[in-house]
Amino acid sequence: MAAGVAVISVRLKGEPTAVVVASEVPVVDDEGQVTAVRCPAAGCGALVDLVDGRIDRHLMLGRECHTSGVPVIVGED
Repeated sequence: MAAGVAVISVRLKGEPTAVVVASEVPVVDDEGQVTAVRCPAAGCGALVDLVDGRIDRHLMLGRECHTSGVPVIVGED
């Protein structure tokens, strides 16, 4: 995923999958594995680590963002 648009698919518990198109390319390691993405939550946009395929715990406006811990699938558009 060296160039292009990233499509981030997030499934929140009890809700349908939300698909977010991110204009920024995710952060990848030497093996091409995605290690961090922009949070797709409205009003957040924090650059957060992916831990075991899940968005790491992070804060939005001083409170834990509701996407913390949700699984993410990252693909190319």
